[in-house]
Amino acid sequence: MRLSNHTIIVSHYPRPGEHLLFSTRTQAMVKIDQDLRDILGSLERYGDDLSLQRAEDLRRLHTMGILVQNEEEEQAKLKNFFHQLKYGYNRAVFPVTILTTASCNFKCVYCFEESSREGGNLDFETRELVIGWLKRRVERLGYKGLVLNYYGGEPLLYPQAIEHISSEMKQWCRSKGLNFAVTLQTNGYLMTPEAVAKLTALGLKRVRVSVDGARERHDRNRPLRGGGPTFDRIIRNIQDCADKLEICVSMGYEKDDIGPIAALVEYLDELGVLHKLGEFICSPIIPSLGPKGRPQAIRGSECMFNQEDHMMAAAVGKIKELMDRHHLKYTCNMSVNACGLVRENSGVTIDQHGRLFRCNSLLGHPEFAVGDVRHDEFNETQKEFRDLDAWKQCPVDCTYLPMCSGGCRLLSFVGGNKNFKTVSCKELYLNEMAPQFIKRQYEQTQAQKKELEQENIMV
Repeated sequence: MRLSNHTIIVSHYPRPGEHLLFSTRTQAMVKIDQDLRDILGSLERYGDDLSLQRAEDLRRLHTMGILVQNEEEEQAKLKNFFHQLKYGYNRAVFPVTILTTASCNFKCVYCFEESSREGGNLDFETRELVIGWLKRRVERLGYKGLVLNYYGGEPLLYPQAIEHISSEMKQWCRSKGLNFAVTLQTNGYLMTPEAVAKLTALGLKRVRVSVDGARERHDRNRPLRGGGPTFDRIIRNIQDCADKLEICVSMGYEKDDIGPIAALVEYLDELGVLHKLGEFICSPIIPSLGPKGRPQAIRGSECMFNQEDHMMAAAVGKIKELMDRHHLKYTCNMSVNACGLVRENSGVTIDQHGRLFRCNSLLGHPEFAVGDVRHDEFNETQKEFRDLDAWKQCPVDCTYLPMCSGGCRLLSFVGGNKNFKTVSCKELYLNEMAPQFIKRQYEQTQAQKKELEQENIMV
C-alpha cells in the first residue's frame, strides 16, 4: 500500500504535528496526527510489515482514495474516474443557459462576443422548441431538477423570452414534482425592482451582475452602446434589489492588479450594501475567438499574460486576502473542474437560433455547436469534443490530473495552439496555490460544523 499519486499533504496544519491529506480524485479530506503521518512515510519502504499499526485508519484512508494498494489499482481507478467524468452526470439538477438575445445595450471594451455577434432574438417558435427539448431531456435522463440561467447579449433587453420559457417550465416541473429555479447574468442596467419582482414570481433566485471596478474605470470599460455612463444606475439597482434576492458581483482583472476590485468592494461597503450581497466572482480577462468563420483570428491575445502561473497565483492570493478581510463569499477551492466540452451530459447553452453549445465562449461559431433543439440527439461535433481525452497527454502521476483533465479546452485554443486538442497545464500555479485552497476548505468545513452544533444546541 502507498500514498496515491493524487494525494496532497499539507504538513503541520492546523497545528504542529497535525496534517491535512486531500485527494484530487475523490475530493476526500482528512486530518491525521504525526504518528499516522510517520507510518504513511514508511509504507512503501516496509510494505505490509506495518499493516497491524493503525490498520483501521489505513483501511479508511484507502477507502477515501488517499492510499492505493499498488500502481495497477491506481491506474484502474484513474481510468474509471475519467470514464465516469465523461459519461456520468448529476441527476439532481440539469443546468441550462439560454441566450435570449445577442443584442446588448453596452459596448464593453473586452467583450468576447463582439466580433462574432449575430442578430436576432429567441422568437416564439424557437422558444416552443426549446421548451419541448428541455422537457424531453429532463425526462429521458431522469433529472430531479432544472435550473435555467438567462444570458445574452443582455437578457433583460428581451424579457418576453425569459417570461415565456420560465412560466412554462415552472408549471411543468411543479406538475412532475421536480425542483425548478431561474438565474440571470446581466450587466445590471435594466435590473430594476419592477423587473426583479416580475421574474422572482417565475422562479428567479439569483442574479450575477458584472461590474468593472469603481465609477471611472467601469464607465470607461463598460459604457452604453451609444455612449454614456452606466455605473451609477447599476449600483442603484443593486441597492434597490439587494434585499429581494441573491445578487452576486462578477469582476475581471488584468495581470495581478486587483486595485479596481478592491476599490469596488470599498465603495459597496461605504454604501452599506456589501454584506447584503452573495458571492463575488473574480476572473482574469482572457482572449476570445475571432469573428464568425475565423475563430483562429484570436482577439485580445495580449491578455494571455493573465494566465501565466505566477500572475494568476499573485492575483488569486491578493483576492483571497481581500475577500477574507471583508468576510465575503467567493469560490476558491480544489474541486474537480473538468471542461464541459469533454462531457457527454454536462450542461448546455442554447443560443437564439436554438443551437446547442457546451461553452458560452463558443457562441456565434455554429461550427462548434453540438446539436440543436430540433433534434434530441447530439451531432458528430459533440462526439469529437467528448473524445478529445487531452488528459492522456499528461503524466499519469500528475497530482492534479483528476481535477483538470488536461485543462480548459478554450484556453488551449486561444493560447496559441488554435485547436482544442492540446493540454492547457496549470501545474506550477496549483503547486503554489493548492495548499492555500485546501486550508480554506478545511476552515470552511470546520465553520459549518460549528454552525450545525449551534443549531443542535438551540433545538
